Amino acid sequence: MFNQLDLRLLKENDVFLVPICFLLIWAFAYQFKKKYENTEIGKYFFPALFFRLLFVFIYAMIIQFYYGYGDTSLYYQAVLDMQNSLSNDFSGWKEIYFKLKLDVNSPHYLYFLNDNGGYTNLYMMNLSNYMVPRFALPFSLIFSGSYICICFCLSLYSFAGCWRVYRMFYEMFPRLHRKLAIAILFLPSILFWGGSLLKDSICMGSMGFMLYAVHKIIFKKEKIVISLIIAFVTGFLLFNIKPYILLCILPAFILWVFLQYKNRIKDKTLRQVAAVLFSSVSLVVGFFVLQAVTQSEIAAQYSTDKLLQTVQGVQGSFSSPEGSGSNFTVGSAGNSVGSLIALYPLGVVATLFRPYLWESGSPLMFLTGLEAFAMLYLTLLAMYRIGFKGFFQYLFSDSVLVFCFVYTFMFAGIVGITTTNFGALARYKIPCLPFYLFMIFIIMDKSGKFSPRYVFSKKFF
Repeated sequence: MFNQLDLRLLKENDVFLVPICFLLIWAFAYQFKKKYENTEIGKYFFPALFFRLLFVFIYAMIIQFYYGYGDTSLYYQAVLDMQNSLSNDFSGWKEIYFKLKLDVNSPHYLYFLNDNGGYTNLYMMNLSNYMVPRFALPFSLIFSGSYICICFCLSLYSFAGCWRVYRMFYEMFPRLHRKLAIAILFLPSILFWGGSLLKDSICMGSMGFMLYAVHKIIFKKEKIVISLIIAFVTGFLLFNIKPYILLCILPAFILWVFLQYKNRIKDKTLRQVAAVLFSSVSLVVGFFVLQAVTQSEIAAQYSTDKLLQTVQGVQGSFSSPEGSGSNFTVGSAGNSVGSLIALYPLGVVATLFRPYLWESGSPLMFLTGLEAFAMLYLTLLAMYRIGFKGFFQYLFSDSVLVFCFVYTFMFAGIVGITTTNFGALARYKIPCLPFYLFMIFIIMDKSGKFSPRYVFSKKFF
């Protein structure tokens, strides 16, 4: 039995559990890394993994000694409750993994109710929240409830997904190996938020696995069966944890597929006609796919007839006085779809480029502001040197860039207009940041006016 009141993230048994977990992960990663020993990207593998694991400690110390509490604490409480439930009746694992939603008749519901955590039972009634401790439970069983070890395992999953996205883009743009690595393997926001006991770690990993698997099926036609299984399982996780990621990436990927096949047409005039036709068809297909997906109860809030109500509700949830020092607004959603559309560009700007440095109210937000400022600087620098018209000409000349742009624009807009707290925004926006940076770096390289090696200049990164 675990002490349900002891929610310290760093405990005495970590002294021996954490080194064991670290060595096991390192040994596993070493076997996987062998296939990259003679490649350009192999040199990034272990440094990227090491930073992931290092940031697990950094995140845990900040939560325990600076904030004192966070969403991760609730997820950790739920994991320990589940583990206590299984220690009394291990057959309860069937209830945990074969029943999608939690209900009051579940045997482990009583553990959520009586853990003195306050409202764990209510928090777990939300399916997206309930998915997190279920994903983490096997790692907790293996490593005796160690929070750090659980986070190490989730961090490995997140890293593996990001590594697959990195591989996918490297195969298309090998000369940009360093910049692509920075965009997804070493970006501070992803390192900090994408490797602990949070939804974001699972979603970053799942998004990477799913995108890589679908890419192999559609474009490379390799390992069809295993890729289908991976795409289904990881898509299921995304759909039940953060369905809006799936709803943004699906139409963007469909557009990518149509435009890619359009490029196979050799006649220039016919190709231009096909571009318009394929774009129109892909938008229609994407619309009907979204309509079909949002028919389910889980994603119904993102359907076209309920989106306005969802935005108003989420904006209201951030309007409490608590944490008001980091609150912001891009404007009220109003009562019409037109007002929502008008806010959309401001939401995109907020997601990609805020908080501005003068809006940073804490050391952590200042670091987030520095990253946002760097992205704004890169964007303006690219547009200045290439020209506004030239920038978008390069953008729309490549189907991969169109995918990055459409996904980023859809995702950033939704997150920007619904999130009115910088702390939450810093975490929610990480699934789109790598793709935005991919887009910027690739356009820079296509223009021939920037080094493929240095992000800013030879003297500075």
